[in-house]
Amino acid sequence: MMHGLRYGAPALVAFASLIGNARAFDPAAGDFAKANASDIRVLQYNIEDLFVDDSTVTANQLRRVFQAVNPDIVTMEELVPSVTAAQIKSTLEGYFPGTTWTVHRGLSDGFNRNVIATRHTLTLTATDTIPASETRGVTCGLVTTPSSGSLYVMAVHLKCCTASGDAARRQTATDAIINWLRDARTPGGNITLADGTPMLVVGDYNVGQDDNADEPPYHPSRTVLDGDIFNEATYGADSPPDWDGSDSTEAIPYDHVNGNPRTWPSSSSPSSRLDRFTYTDSVLRITNQFLISTTTMSSGALTAAGLLSSDTSSGPDHLPVIVDFAPGAETTVPGVPLINEFSYSDSGTDDRSFVELINTGTRPLNLEAPHLYRFLRSDINAPTTIPGSENEATNPTSLRGVIPPGGLFVIYNGSSQSAGIASDLVSRLPATQRQNISTLSMFDGPSAGIAVVRNDRSNNGDNVYTNIDAYLYEDAAPAQDNFLRTNSFGSTIITFGTAQSTSVSVSSDTQALSRNLGDFTPNSLANWTIPQDVTPGLPNAGGSPTPSPSPSQTPSPTPSSTPSQTATPTPSPTSSPTASPSQTPSPTPSQTATPTPSPTPTASATPSPVPTATPGSGTGFLLK
Repeated sequence: MMHGLRYGAPALVAFASLIGNARAFDPAAGDFAKANASDIRVLQYNIEDLFVDDSTVTANQLRRVFQAVNPDIVTMEELVPSVTAAQIKSTLEGYFPGTTWTVHRGLSDGFNRNVIATRHTLTLTATDTIPASETRGVTCGLVTTPSSGSLYVMAVHLKCCTASGDAARRQTATDAIINWLRDARTPGGNITLADGTPMLVVGDYNVGQDDNADEPPYHPSRTVLDGDIFNEATYGADSPPDWDGSDSTEAIPYDHVNGNPRTWPSSSSPSSRLDRFTYTDSVLRITNQFLISTTTMSSGALTAAGLLSSDTSSGPDHLPVIVDFAPGAETTVPGVPLINEFSYSDSGTDDRSFVELINTGTRPLNLEAPHLYRFLRSDINAPTTIPGSENEATNPTSLRGVIPPGGLFVIYNGSSQSAGIASDLVSRLPATQRQNISTLSMFDGPSAGIAVVRNDRSNNGDNVYTNIDAYLYEDAAPAQDNFLRTNSFGSTIITFGTAQSTSVSVSSDTQALSRNLGDFTPNSLANWTIPQDVTPGLPNAGGSPTPSPSPSQTPSPTPSSTPSQTATPTPSPTSSPTASPSQTPSPTPSQTATPTPSPTPTASATPSPVPTATPGSGTGFLLK
């Protein structure tokens, strides 16, 4: 049984005021400051048997990392079973003189165990759920802070890998977690929390290996979000985990240097987002989130943070992952990346081709998590009947970066087709809001199509596409639909309907096809200006129409805008996105989710309506 997400009309806080209250949080520069001193900082770290047991590593890399993060709560996996609570406590108090830490050790599987440690009060501790979960148990405790109330923490280490039975064990653990969360919300039983106590499931989930999906028929990564229990005979009926009967939300911490949300392996470019945070967003919100990879940080950033370039690469094989929480409901909504403006090869000098995307939501949108996004092109002369073979142009672009709320992201080819605007883009947008693709080539029609799709990987790595936003330009047959058969699992068909097509030609590199300010209707050129002056990385030059919103696009009051490369979005009160984190008041994007339909190999090009946003200019945001 599946359950919908809760997204009511958000009580937005003006983005500019959030930034005004924030400190100098800038992880790319080595500044990991909290937005507010009272925020609860949680450090998640799979320690790979190196905490306390390896004195050299502990005395050097781990000390520097822990001190740079300065957490309130630490969850760790893979501690050597023989390491005692007293040893862990002594080590942490050595890292932070003058503090007192409480340590709760989880069950041992004979090789390692989980730990929760905090400098605050820790009560209601448990080493597993009832009924029992898995061999490693679930390490639980209620942390009570002086100024931000309580947070119930469940630290997990799900079974890794693909051997027989591994996937079933991950599902068993998440079934048990969901049942325990229901027990905690229900008076009586084995555990009862005060009504509205924020709850967090955090740890090494061991899902998302190389961005692949769960192994059917199991779905642990979904169960922990929506409460869809697989083994109902043992763990009861499905139970959405949040206090208001909705799904939980997933944080998307990422490397603020390059936007990568993956956490393993730490010694090379991380390929898997194994370490995760899932929280009850009706009573808990994110203020900052990030992960630390010292191999991507500049020398200046390392010095500012008190770290060395090898600190996260030569120690544990996971990266340290950090999320700051504050009490109160999450008020932001996820968005999707819509095509906002594009220019293509024409009869003149081809040095200003580009595709610009805009984030329609009120939280940062990570283009790699929890969903992967791709940019596709059709061959020219897209047919007016569904083709029998693929007509997707070669080299689809897997998008990588983070778009702040209402902000812009530009795909370009700085060495050739975009050479005339490359320097402008570098000056206008941070690295996480632009992607230089040396193979990008925008065809000069006729009947050439472009599309942004959500790429949901199957468990064996197949690409399964859902269309987000698609357009056909220089249409040779404007009264008919055109089609793109993609190079994806099931050869998903994208339909370019008449509302998505234009026969107008761009005759100069100074012209573009441009969405008007204030319009966020996917798959429709009704409120575009064609042609329009090119403005890559800047607010579009078109007018500001007031489109009649559909029932799921009724705009809320628009918060005040922030300075540079971001816009202040106005969310839709009834959007229905997929779960994802919210956030960040400081200049850093993070995760995101998408209000698009479930993937289907024969999906047409019209997803559900998206939340609205009001674009503007401002400072770009920097964020496995």
